Amino acid sequence: MLKDYLHRLYPWQAAKLLFSPPSARLVLRPPRQPTTQAQVENLLLTIETTNPESVSGFSVHKQPSVIANAGLGVFLKGRCKTGDIVCLYPGTVYLPFEPLLFVSISNRYILKCYDGVFVDGKSTGLSGKVFNSLYHRENWPGAIQTSDKTWMTQSPKNPFAIGQYVNNGTQINPSNVRYQELDLLPSFPVGLRQYLPNIYWASMDPMSTPFRIVALVAERDIKDEELFSTYMDNSGERQESI
Repeated sequence: MLKDYLHRLYPWQAAKLLFSPPSARLVLRPPRQPTTQAQVENLLLTIETTNPESVSGFSVHKQPSVIANAGLGVFLKGRCKTGDIVCLYPGTVYLPFEPLLFVSISNRYILKCYDGVFVDGKSTGLSGKVFNSLYHRENWPGAIQTSDKTWMTQSPKNPFAIGQYVNNGTQINPSNVRYQELDLLPSFPVGLRQYLPNIYWASMDPMSTPFRIVALVAERDIKDEELFSTYMDNSGERQESI
């Protein structure tokens, strides 16, 4: 039951690094088809409309998962097509050499990207305090707002920033979305940065350097279903929950 959580749990990954050969390291699968910056822009533009679902064709929300004892899951209402971005994975972005140990304790929301970058999607505890502190470091009064912290509240400004609640697929409920990392260019519209649910642990100027996000992309057409992801190792074998 907890196997899916172990695959995104940093202490588990650290143990794998120590006691397993490099080929056994757990990472997100490399992207198979490109997700473009324009897709991210179009998704975020729908937030500024009075009825986002009428523009995108779908909405996403949290509710108890159909998988027993899996807690909350993410459900898509409406219809999306293969290759559509359906939600984003929020949280603090850590580069491979940056400290992650303390926030990783009892944290099942840390996701490892293909290139070793980590995203901590936990909204409470030390993780939440770190994100809140970093947010105020970057978004001080009078500055251009470059990120969003409302994903940690019950009233998020960006309703698509719930990717951390997507459960891992099973044999009965196979995956229908995949994680795909994307580095937004400095040319990304300033007015849409206020909806980005990520922030770097290290101080970086998002207006002059690429900005990492992780999107959940539909692997097939989806209509009125719960979303399920999959985690991969370097060998390309699928990691199933039990």
